[in-house]
Amino acid sequence: MNWRRGLFRLWIVGTVLFVLAVAAFNYPTIKAEFIVAANKPDLAAHWLADEVYQRFYSDMPRDQFDKKISDPKMIARLEAIVKKIDTSRPLSQWTDDELLAHIALSDTGPPISPWTSVGTAAAIAFGIPLVVLVLGSSLVWAFSGFAAKRS
Repeated sequence: MNWRRGLFRLWIVGTVLFVLAVAAFNYPTIKAEFIVAANKPDLAAHWLADEVYQRFYSDMPRDQFDKKISDPKMIARLEAIVKKIDTSRPLSQWTDDELLAHIALSDTGPPISPWTSVGTAAAIAFGIPLVVLVLGSSLVWAFSGFAAKRS
C-alpha cells in the first residue's frame, strides 16, 4: 500500500470539493457586486426614477415627474429612502434594489469592490488547501523517518 500516493489523491479530491464549496458560497455576492459595479450609473438612475414614480407619484404624468425628479427636494426625499436600508446586514443579504439605491445616493456603508471579493475568495479557496498540503507532506516525511529500513 502506497500511503503517499493515497494521501495525495485524497488531498486532490478534498481540494476540489473545498474550492467548489467556496465558489458556491461566494458566487451570489460577487455576482451582485459585479452587476452593480458595471451598471451603476445607468441602472441606479433608471431604477430610482421608476421606483420613486411607482411608489409616490403614479397619479402624475411621467413627463411631469421626470422634470420634478431633478428638484433638490426630491433628492432629499430619495436620501430619506436610502437611510431606511439596514446597512448592518452583509451585502449578500441585500436586494438588488437596495444595492442600487445605496450606491446611487450614498457614500457611506460597505464599499462595492468585486475584484477584492474575488481575490479574497480565491485566497481562501486555494490558500487553505495549500497549507494542508504542506503540513501533510511534512508529517508524511517526518513519519517516514520511523519506518524500518528495507534490506
